[in-house]
Amino acid sequence: MRRLLAPDGCPWDREQTLASLRQYVTEEAAEVVAAIDRLLEVEALIRAHRGLPPAEPSPPEDFSTGHAEKGRTHAHHPARETFDQAASGSGAPLGEGELPEELAAQWEDARRELTAELGDLMLQPVFQGVLGEELGYFSLEDVIDSICEKLIRRHPHVFGGVDAPSAEDVLDNWEAIKREEKKGG
Repeated sequence: MRRLLAPDGCPWDREQTLASLRQYVTEEAAEVVAAIDRLLEVEALIRAHRGLPPAEPSPPEDFSTGHAEKGRTHAHHPARETFDQAASGSGAPLGEGELPEELAAQWEDARRELTAELGDLMLQPVFQGVLGEELGYFSLEDVIDSICEKLIRRHPHVFGGVDAPSAEDVLDNWEAIKREEKKGG
């Protein structure tokens, strides 16, 4: 990125500002969502081809949380003790065996598309971090440090002495920590 922003770098990149790049953050995020949707469509085809039950992205009936608007699909993560292939969402094992050539090609295309779109989205913090550095506002290192600090601060059940045995407890703690951060605490 520094090479692209150098005096002999890319004229378009050199003309960008934080304001001009705003649109690309939402544009690239939307493209990631579309690529995830495509991957899920192909995943469903593979599950059907292999005789696996369809993925169910909503939590099981007995799963309850006060956070209905977020964190819902974690109930089906394969690492959970209560993981059930029949009620699993994306990321569940897709079984084994050869796929028909067309389906294998669709899977590779969907994986490649999501990989590329995630890279495009990652360009934004890199671009803006280097641009912020050139403007004297902040550095790419500041951006990376910020997210590392936030992840540690918001996961005291992992990095501190807080007990959070359930996903609901984690979300409760996360929201409480966010409230404190907004108050300046």
